[in-house]
Amino acid sequence: MTDSDVHGALAEYQSLRAEIDSRAKFQQQILALQLTLTSAIVAFALSSPGLLPVLLIVPLSSYLLCGRYVGQRTAMRWTTRYIDEELAPRVPGGLGWAAWSQANRRPDRVLDWFVPLLICFPGAAVLALGWTLRPTFTHPHAATVVGLGAVWTVGLAATGISIYLLAGVLRSRPTSNESAIDHPAGTQSVS
Repeated sequence: MTDSDVHGALAEYQSLRAEIDSRAKFQQQILALQLTLTSAIVAFALSSPGLLPVLLIVPLSSYLLCGRYVGQRTAMRWTTRYIDEELAPRVPGGLGWAAWSQANRRPDRVLDWFVPLLICFPGAAVLALGWTLRPTFTHPHAATVVGLGAVWTVGLAATGISIYLLAGVLRSRPTSNESAIDHPAGTQSVS
């Protein structure tokens, strides 16, 4: 292997690590957007009793943002897998990060990121669905019940999908270097 091959692999590694860091920051922005958007919708909906059905936006927006959050994590996993399987062998002595991150894995990821994500995404949606259950299905106008009921049911399905997406991330076991996304480039981030 020539020096230019090694330098090319190292340059690609630096670029991919920067991409992982960027995706981790994007995840934080998605999380902040979810918290802000949900708070604003709840505040608006509670400002007047007639606005309570506005809460039905929360399950749908939570699902959309949850999907983006999980998508970023999946992309980071694929990138770290590529680094481990394709780039590390091209660098004499390897890159070291994979071995270190595997040896220093976080012991319990359930309480430090999974439960908060469940509360943030599907938890907010369940709260909104619960709050709107009675007004949705006891409305005096049948057409309103059908319309709001359909939106409520779609929101329930979206909430279930959000739980499934997050559980899928927890279920999937990272391969060697994939645990590096828990601390991209030496930082601690919510993955």
